Amino acid sequence: MFKKQSDAPPAMSFRAEAETRPHSKGASVLGPTLTFRGGELSSDEDLIIEGTVEGKIAHHNHHLTIGKQGRVKANIKARLITVYGTVEGDLHGDEGVQISATARVIGNVVAPRVSLESGARFEGSITTKESQAAVVRAALEEPETAERASGTR
Repeated sequence: MFKKQSDAPPAMSFRAEAETRPHSKGASVLGPTLTFRGGELSSDEDLIIEGTVEGKIAHHNHHLTIGKQGRVKANIKARLITVYGTVEGDLHGDEGVQISATARVIGNVVAPRVSLESGARFEGSITTKESQAAVVRAALEEPETAERASGTR
């Protein structure tokens, strides 16, 4: 039995594929023509911002992506933050923050893991520290590890 060859282009890198594929189900998308000013923006699912947001973003348990067209003036708190566009404000990622080569960030970053790609424009400070959730998990697994992670002993 013969298989028909796919007309699909050669495999792209994960990053390129993520930037060009349609947004996955379960993610809200704020399009490039949307403007949100004032108040607090939150969602109970992953969020992709391609428009303009000013205010506060509290996205505690989900992944927040600022797309290439996204313009955000806000302090952000999310589980995971990925920036391709522009952010003015502090970024607090419970698991991590990724600032891509196309990003412009003015603000401080606090997260256990931070990725700053070559070419990104960044002005601020970076503080890497273990999240409280990671300290609690470590305490459940091995008390001595938790003491080291939290700095107590």
